[in-house]
Parts: sequence; structure tokens; C-alpha cells
Amino acid sequence: MATGRSTVFENRSHAGSVLGMKLSTLLPAGEYTVLGLLRGGVPIAHEVAKALGATLGAVAVRKLGVPRNPELAFGAMARYGISSARHINEAIYRRALQYFGKDELESLERGTGADLLALASTFKDYCPDLAGRDLLLCDDGMATGATMKAALDLIQGRAPASITLAVPVASPGTAAELAPLVNGICQLLTPENFTAVGAFYEDFGQVGQDQVLEMLRSAR
Repeated sequence: MATGRSTVFENRSHAGSVLGMKLSTLLPAGEYTVLGLLRGGVPIAHEVAKALGATLGAVAVRKLGVPRNPELAFGAMARYGISSARHINEAIYRRALQYFGKDELESLERGTGADLLALASTFKDYCPDLAGRDLLLCDDGMATGATMKAALDLIQGRAPASITLAVPVASPGTAAELAPLVNGICQLLTPENFTAVGAFYEDFGQVGQDQVLEMLRSAR
């Protein structure tokens, strides 16, 4: 597998299978629950769950992107069952507030909240009980980590026994920031020349809803 700035993973399923193989050698034997962040994290979680013989579920997340620069997140929202959480990056939010104003950011957040509610409703049957469980939280990568932070804020309130973050690629700063908040982080790559998660995939196209539902159903 290449380790430079060039593409590393063929697609999310490939990345997930490599990550699952690594986790199967690192984690002690036991029963695990694996959650993928909807929707791009589910193909990762699906392969990890197969490697570990684990229960698979999904957590709904939506990035709060800066207007006209949506890849830059000023925060994120998450929902699991009837529980919800919101994470805000204060530094980016303050800059966005200065340029776009409170009304525009609040309007964006209301729209994102409605999208999140619809997403969570579609996947409501794939929210296994987390209390007392050893949990792996998976995404296709972490850049600013906004969606992972929102998901983590939410999941910590469900009283799992442990939480391990598992991603194919992460920015070194984000991995270091999140490490003290969880029991462990497993990533295949933390490149110093990190630019964007998609730069490490040959195919980083959007993951369709039907595709995700099929993965979740097949894991039951």
C-alpha cells in the first residue's frame, strides 16, 4: 500500500477491510458494536464489523459548513435514536459569524437540523443499545473531526463500556486532539501532508442511501 501523498485506498470498502484486519490483530477478543457515521462511514464500519464478527449500526451526522465554503465546518450535529448533540468549533464559528451574520448561520443550522432528522428517521432501526458495550466509532477519515466530535458527544451519553475511534486516515492534529477523549484511536495513516480525506481514495464518490441500507440489513 502506498504511503505518500498519492492515492492509497481504492474505495471505502477497501479502506474498511484493511482497517478491520488491523483491528482484528490489535483488539482483545470480545463482543464489539461498530457504528458508522452516515453515510460515508458505514462502508468502513461494515468491513470492520465483518472482520470482528461485531454488531453493526449507524449514527446520523451532518456537518455545519461555512456558507459558500461548505467543506470548512464550523460545527456538526449528530442524532442516534431520540438523542441528539451539537458540536461547535468556536474559532471557525466566530469568523463565520463576522462574515455572514447570525441570521444566515441560524438558517443554515435549521436546514441542517431538518436534514439530520430525516436521515435519523430513515436509519432508526439500526441503532443498537450501547450501554455497557465496547464500541468502535468509524468514519472514512477525519479532517477537522467536526462530525466525529458531535457523534462522540452524543455516544458518550449512551454509557458504553469503552469507545475506540477507527478511521483509515486522520489529520495528525485532529487525532491528537481526540485521543484524550476516548479509550483508543486506530488509524492507518496520519500523514503530515494531510490535505483532505478524499485525496487518499481513488473512488470517493457519495455513498447512496440504498447502498447503506443494504449493508446494514446484510449485517443482521
